[in-house]
Amino acid sequence: MLRGRFPGNCMPDTLSHAPPTRQPEAGDISVSDTIETASPKLKGRAIVTYGRSLMSLVIARSLHERGIEVIGCDDVDLTVLSFSKHTKDCFTHPHFERDTVDALNRMEEAVRKYAPDDDRPYVLIPAFRDAKLFAEHRDRFEPLIRIAAPDLASIQLIHPKDQFAHFAEKHGLEAPETRQLTSEEFRSASASDLDLPKIIKPLDGVGGRGVRLLKDENDITAYRDELKGEEDLLLQTAVDGSDYCVSIAAKNGELIAISAYRNIRQFPVESGAGAIRETVDAAPFLETTKNLVAATKWNGVAEIDFRWDEDSDAPAQLIEVNPRFWAGLFHSTESGIDFPWLAYSIAAGLPVPELDPNAAEIGFKSRTPAAWILSVAEEIASEDKHMLRTSDAWDELRKDVSNGAVISALKHFTSLIGHSALSAKALARLQEELKQHGDLPSEFTVDNDPATGLGVLFALSSVLRHGELPPELKFDADAPAEPAQPVEPKTGRPVIGITKPDKGDFFAFRAMKFAVWLAGGKPVSITSSAPRDPQSIDGLLFGGGSDVYPERYAQSPLPGVIYDLARDEMEASWAKAAFEHGIPMMGVCRGMQMMNVYAGGTLYPDLSDFEEHYPTSFIDRIFYRKPIRVGDASILYKLTGRKTLSVNSIHTQAVEKIGGEFHAIAQEHNGLIQAIEHKEHPFALGIQFHPEFLVYRKFARDIFKGFVEAARAHRDRA
Repeated sequence: MLRGRFPGNCMPDTLSHAPPTRQPEAGDISVSDTIETASPKLKGRAIVTYGRSLMSLVIARSLHERGIEVIGCDDVDLTVLSFSKHTKDCFTHPHFERDTVDALNRMEEAVRKYAPDDDRPYVLIPAFRDAKLFAEHRDRFEPLIRIAAPDLASIQLIHPKDQFAHFAEKHGLEAPETRQLTSEEFRSASASDLDLPKIIKPLDGVGGRGVRLLKDENDITAYRDELKGEEDLLLQTAVDGSDYCVSIAAKNGELIAISAYRNIRQFPVESGAGAIRETVDAAPFLETTKNLVAATKWNGVAEIDFRWDEDSDAPAQLIEVNPRFWAGLFHSTESGIDFPWLAYSIAAGLPVPELDPNAAEIGFKSRTPAAWILSVAEEIASEDKHMLRTSDAWDELRKDVSNGAVISALKHFTSLIGHSALSAKALARLQEELKQHGDLPSEFTVDNDPATGLGVLFALSSVLRHGELPPELKFDADAPAEPAQPVEPKTGRPVIGITKPDKGDFFAFRAMKFAVWLAGGKPVSITSSAPRDPQSIDGLLFGGGSDVYPERYAQSPLPGVIYDLARDEMEASWAKAAFEHGIPMMGVCRGMQMMNVYAGGTLYPDLSDFEEHYPTSFIDRIFYRKPIRVGDASILYKLTGRKTLSVNSIHTQAVEKIGGEFHAIAQEHNGLIQAIEHKEHPFALGIQFHPEFLVYRKFARDIFKGFVEAARAHRDRA
């Protein structure tokens, strides 16, 4: 079992830390050995930035499965990492670009706070475009923590992209001829001035954002119409062939790992980020990559874009170098090379393997769900005349995909499906694509971690909360940050999220919804397959249902009992977020047991020794009553005004050892605990009985009313 207090308000995640999905390797330690701060078995600790990103989730998963404690951070809360079972704690900091000085000060405070008290390796891993920032300030941090980013001098040789063009020419690297233009120079240039065909792209940007092939005057005019602002542009000789992404790790100018993939599908289709990726042989890119790494004295990870025609004898051409982790990190890692672990090892000075050019699994495929579907939608929209005639939404969708507007495109695509704009041909095409690629792995399917589902919803809620999408979803990672937009205050009924199983539990959930509505709340369901946006609820109600899996509290599963492991994981992530952010929560029956196990407590898996005449049928249990004693200093007494209650008894498990800062506030005559309360959280109440089946009694209604009012107060303070 996992034990111990976490920094801040985060409690030990005993329920959510499942065993790693990969097979253990020599020298690995079990996950259960990775929590105690003073444990000599721990391999190290890491702070991972950009916690909203699925890239940060891949990094955290890699490190956690190797026994590294992971601390996540971002300039917003309720991120992917804040919900993940792979992180020990999370914190927020000011915006790196808008408030650089304050952000660096906060990061230094956090680095000092989380520093191990022994000699374990301690590494800060910038997960995205902040790699250059921490490389610039390496001297400030490295007495305290190692920075997993290349040296600033190396980065400045190849970034921004105009620097790379000069560097490639100087060192004789295979790269297309490139020149830089101001936006004004481009607007006044003719086709003959540009010597078409040429590739044009912004000086900064990722994911294919703004990359176009200019073939004639019409293409020039169209690009001028799209051009916004005064950003500089790069004009590059067009190279025949296909695009390839080469992922690398290097130590002091020596290549130690390489893999390559190509995009089978991309979004937008013409020039965008990968929607379906496939690992290919890295041999055509190996020598040029070695030369690049040696010339830059690279020390860390990077992603290199190549253009290559496999049917030609011409060598692969270097297009650009991204001096940081990349959007396809999941694919690169799952194909056989653990790049996050290599980045950690390089920074920490740990042993690293010698180069194995064949380490990656050739032919491995993965998908990015939203981009994959939208890439198909874009092709359908451009090919199916029926849809183009019958729905203006297709025009809007095509505009969205050309600009990389993922959320808006999804909205239009969903609208089309809902209004039956799909012709028989288009529907068959979509079904075939789903059949062909629907089983490919993605960040959302490879790991039993509820954070993936919550993380998808974070991207959507980011629009509402912060006025912008995460840069990786805008296909504009290196663009300046947009100012946050004001958020309208919430009014009306507070939203109460009720956890339930994916299937079944119809009667109990309806009763819980009615009780919440009667108390003035707006009930919504939360399941492991539909976890909801974490910012969309004001209170969290852990509902009843199947028993908590006994191995979570060092007991053995009972024969013939069905357990809901996915729900266990989902609820553990929600409990973690509720503790960290002060969200009012109440657990009913199983819900109370889950809260207790999450906090490090244990359960009696079988109550047969306590109730000699306990009813055996579900209906009899609903009408069965037993008296319980309520502590007069408890929140339960404050809500009901009663020291004794007559309650139902439907449970088959009960709290044994109380976890963390919880304490018992109600008990049966035989000593079994009927309610618990947290000493520090503003409202964290667990009750073993089912008040939703007792709403005809005033005390039961008062319990729900008090909980809903706590949720309302939390919402109004936010």
